[in-house]
Amino acid sequence: MHACHRYFFALKPPVTEARRIGLVRDRLLPEGAVPVSNDRLHLTLAITNDYAAEPRDVAERMLAIGDALDGDRFGIALDRASGGAGSVALRPSQRAAALTLLQHRLDAQLRYWGLRREGWEFNPHVTLGYRKGPVFLEPLAPIAWEARELVLVHSLVGRTRHIELGRWPLVRKQLELFSG
Repeated sequence: MHACHRYFFALKPPVTEARRIGLVRDRLLPEGAVPVSNDRLHLTLAITNDYAAEPRDVAERMLAIGDALDGDRFGIALDRASGGAGSVALRPSQRAAALTLLQHRLDAQLRYWGLRREGWEFNPHVTLGYRKGPVFLEPLAPIAWEARELVLVHSLVGRTRHIELGRWPLVRKQLELFSG
């Protein structure tokens, strides 16, 4: 099977929280659904189009974007489960300001370099799996963690394979000046 190539920046939950998300996934997905494995759970921040052949220049540009980025750590709390016509996901009821800022910075860089996926809009969520079923939205006990690093993933679409190309800690790279 021939895969296409996609690149995206994401936040990944730590192992403990990924296991908790997996338990919710196992409860919510009906028989016959296609689950997202715990090691592939993520919240996408910025994404490229799909490419038939692996574009090394795109991967190199995405790595350079990650190298130049700075941002603060922040908390994420997924406290709603939602089902659409084709998938089930966990979502936050509130967005942290730092999440929005980080996403806007990444989006601006992908737009500048002409790498941003056409028609894509940021809607923070962690996809649990794919299924056909009714639309729903339900509150749940929050699954929370501190986002400490940004991850760049090369996705082999059609093979359900993710290759991590880079990780960057979320810490300010510039020193703040204090007056006084």
